[in-house]
Amino acid sequence: MEELIWSQAMYLSSLAGGIAFALSGFLVGKKKNLDWMGLFILSFLTANGGGILRDILADRPPVVLLSNEPFLIALAVTLLGSVFRLRLNSDVESQWFFVICDAVGLVAFAITGALVALMINAPFFGFITLAFLTAVGGGILRDILVNEIPDVLHSGFYGSIAILVAIAIYLLNMQGAVTSLSLLCIFAGALILRLIAYRYRWNLPKA
Repeated sequence: MEELIWSQAMYLSSLAGGIAFALSGFLVGKKKNLDWMGLFILSFLTANGGGILRDILADRPPVVLLSNEPFLIALAVTLLGSVFRLRLNSDVESQWFFVICDAVGLVAFAITGALVALMINAPFFGFITLAFLTAVGGGILRDILVNEIPDVLHSGFYGSIAILVAIAIYLLNMQGAVTSLSLLCIFAGALILRLIAYRYRWNLPKA
């Protein structure tokens, strides 16, 4: 029962994050004045690009090939975003509901990536790579497509959250202490840390 509850919680967290990421891709596409196909592609890649990269590196079928849900989410975000006319001057991304959903998705995707690393018995940097790519890979692909410097390279304390999550799960795995409760604690701690970093605009030192 505990595993089922955790699985459902992770699914809902990933769903919320996927919607937030897809909306982020849609808004970037709007700023670049893309057509509907461009908006859909950016929405889809932002939400699912990280998971695709993770699964390719882990030598397993990408999740997007096993379910229609990722496509339907991106399509729904594209259609609803167009219907409600979310424009360049939209402040959706600064609304706390969006920020929370984005943070939830970031942490949930990072945990998912780290758990995949655990499943394939990856070394330390394998944990970091898969957690990081799952969490921010979609955003990197989005920014490359629209010829922008990937946001994660100058967004401060964002990708760092995924790295901290990976390190925490790696250390727990070394102690044989990866349980639903320990993962829940990591999830809550990383989520709070991300929201605090956003609230106080924490940034890593620049060279």
